[in-house]
Amino acid sequence: MSETVLKKFGKYFLLDRIGEGGMAEIFRARMASLDANGRLLVIKRIQGAFSNNQEFVSMFRSEVQVTMRFAHPNIVQLYEAGEENGQQFIAMELVDGRNLRQLLSKLGHKKELLPVSACCFVIEQAAAGLHYAHTFKDRITGESLNLVHRDVSPQNILISYDGNIKVIDFGIAKAATNGEATRAGVIKGKLSYLSPEQVLGEVLDGRSDVFALGIVLWELLTGRRLFVAEGENEFQVLKMIESCNTFVKPPSTINPAVTKELDEIVLHALTRDPNKRYQSAEEMARALRKLLAVQFSDFGPSDLSTFIKKLFQDLIVEDRKQLQNVNGRAEELIKLGTPAPAPAQPAQQQTVAIQIDQTRIAPLGNKFEKSQITNADKLEVAGSPQRQMKVPAASRSSSYTNGNSQRIPITQPTPVTPSNGNGAGFLKVLFTFSALGGLGYFGYLYVNNPSSLPNIPGLVSPAADTKSLNEFPTEIAVVKKNAVVHLGMFPDGNLSKTRVSINSQVFDLEKGSMEVPVGEPLQLIVERPGFVTYTKDFTIKENELGPAREFKMDVKLEPMRYGTISISTRPALADVQIINLDQGARGLAQTPVTLRSPVDQQKLPAGNYKILIRNESLQLEKSITVPIQEGKDTVLTDLQLESKN
Repeated sequence: MSETVLKKFGKYFLLDRIGEGGMAEIFRARMASLDANGRLLVIKRIQGAFSNNQEFVSMFRSEVQVTMRFAHPNIVQLYEAGEENGQQFIAMELVDGRNLRQLLSKLGHKKELLPVSACCFVIEQAAAGLHYAHTFKDRITGESLNLVHRDVSPQNILISYDGNIKVIDFGIAKAATNGEATRAGVIKGKLSYLSPEQVLGEVLDGRSDVFALGIVLWELLTGRRLFVAEGENEFQVLKMIESCNTFVKPPSTINPAVTKELDEIVLHALTRDPNKRYQSAEEMARALRKLLAVQFSDFGPSDLSTFIKKLFQDLIVEDRKQLQNVNGRAEELIKLGTPAPAPAQPAQQQTVAIQIDQTRIAPLGNKFEKSQITNADKLEVAGSPQRQMKVPAASRSSSYTNGNSQRIPITQPTPVTPSNGNGAGFLKVLFTFSALGGLGYFGYLYVNNPSSLPNIPGLVSPAADTKSLNEFPTEIAVVKKNAVVHLGMFPDGNLSKTRVSINSQVFDLEKGSMEVPVGEPLQLIVERPGFVTYTKDFTIKENELGPAREFKMDVKLEPMRYGTISISTRPALADVQIINLDQGARGLAQTPVTLRSPVDQQKLPAGNYKILIRNESLQLEKSITVPIQEGKDTVLTDLQLESKN
C-alpha cells in the first residue's frame, strides 16, 4: 500500500509515495489548484540525502535531458523538470498499472505463468520503445544521440491495467552528447541484467539493451530468474553472464508451451557476441511481431488488460479507495489554502495600549491561562516607570514597542445603553455628570500642574510625548530577556533539506541564529531526509551565555541506513504489521508499518523488527523477529500461518 503524503510541492500537490529507489522517490500527485480537474501525474524527485552527491544529480539531470523530448507510446512521457526547495524533480505521465517485477512476484505466489502470447506482446512493445530511444535524433541539429538505456529490467517495464507497455527510468542512460564517461571499474545497471560487454566494461550500443530484454523475456516465459546465484554471489553472477552461450538453456525446457521458434528468438537475443545478436531492438521486435501474427493472431492489448485486471483485482480495488481518499483530502486542503477575507471589526470594539519599559512578564493572549501564569517570570520594574497616559481620540491609533517585544490587543468593554426607566435614568445621568466633573478637575490639574495629580492607584502620569494625546491606545508591548542560539555546522554543511525547530518554532537556517527565553525548558528537533531525527532537551542558564548573550550548540546527525524486506505467506493474503524494536536505542520514531501480503522489497531502516502476520477471516496468524541489514533484502518465503487457538 502506498504511503499517504498530502503535501504541497511547488505548483503540485503530492498525494502518496508509490515508490522509492536508490536515489529518488516517486509520488502520485496532482496540480495544486481546484481548476486542474484533478489530473493525476507522477513526481519523481531526488532524495534530500543525495542532493549534494554530484553523480546522483548528474544522473538525474541526464534522464531529463535525454527523455524530455521523447514522444512514443511505449515510453513514459515527461511533462516538466525543475527544482523546488533545492530538490531536483521530474513531472511525468502516471501509468495506472504494475511493473514486470511485481507481475512476476504475483504470478510466483499463485504458482502461475504469464501466457506465452502475453510474454511476446510485452517484449515486442518494449523493444519498439527502446528502438525509438536508440535511434532518436535531435530535431534541430539532426544529430543522433546514440542512446543506450543500460538498465533494462523488469522493474523498468510497466504494464498498465489497459494493456499498454511503457519503458521507464532512463536515469543512467548514456547518450553520445551528454558528456558522461563511465569511470574505469564502474558497472552501472542491475547486476543480473547486464550484458557481457557491460561486464567487460566495453563501449555499449543498443545491442546491450537487446541482451537485457532477452533476459526479461526468458524470465517471463519461465517464471524464474536467469542470472542469479545462491547467497547473491556477485562474482558468480558475472561468470554466468560471461558464459551465457553455454549457461542459458532454451525456455521450453522449463515451459513446454514455448515453441521452437520462440526458443530461437530468445537464444538469438542472448548470444554473447553482439555481432551475432539482433543488431537492433527493432529487429527483435519484428521477429516477435511475426511470431504473434502466426501463432497468436487474435491476441491484443485488451486480452492483456483482462488478464492483468483479474490478477491484481484485489489490489486495484484497494488502490482505488486509497486514491479517492487522498485526492478528496487534497482538495479539502487546497480549499483551506485559499485565504478567506478578514471579518470586519464591530464598530463598538476598541483596544487599549499601555507601554511598559524594563519589565519582564510572560506573554499573554486575550485570555489569562493558568499555564502562562505558572511559567511567567516574576514581575519586576527596573528604575522609574515611564510617565505616560494615553487618552482616546476620534479615529487614530498607535502602538509602541522597543527591542524584542510582543504586541497583545486588549478589548475595551462595549458602552452600556441606558434603559428607559425614569428613576434609573435620572440616577445614571446624575452619576455621569458627577464623573465628568471629577475628570474635569483632574484635567485642570493636568494642564496647569502635572505633578499635583494625586497618587491614585491604577492612574499613570502623562509622559513628555504630547503627540500621544491624539492617539487611541491599541496594544501592550511585552519585553522578555532572551538568549541568541547559534547552531554548529552539519556534517556536509548542507542545510537545504534540513528542518530545525526549538519548542515548535522553526529555526531560520539562513540567519543561523534564533532568540529563545533563558531559564525555560527548550526542545531542539533536527529533521533531515536520510538521517535519524536529532532531539535534545535543554535549558539555557545565565552563566552559560557569552558576552553578546549568545549560546552555541553543535549538532551531529546520524545517517539512516536502510535495507528491504520481502514476505510471502500461506494463505497468500494476510495483514502484515512491521514493528521497529530499536526505537529506544536508535531514536527512530517510526510507527508500525501495516501492509498486505505479498510484500515486495519494502524499504526499512536497518535494525531489528517484529513481524505480525494475521488472516482474520481464517483466524490464522504468525509472529517472528527478524533483523534488517543495510543494503540487503531480507526474504521470508511461504510463511505458513497457524491457528490462533
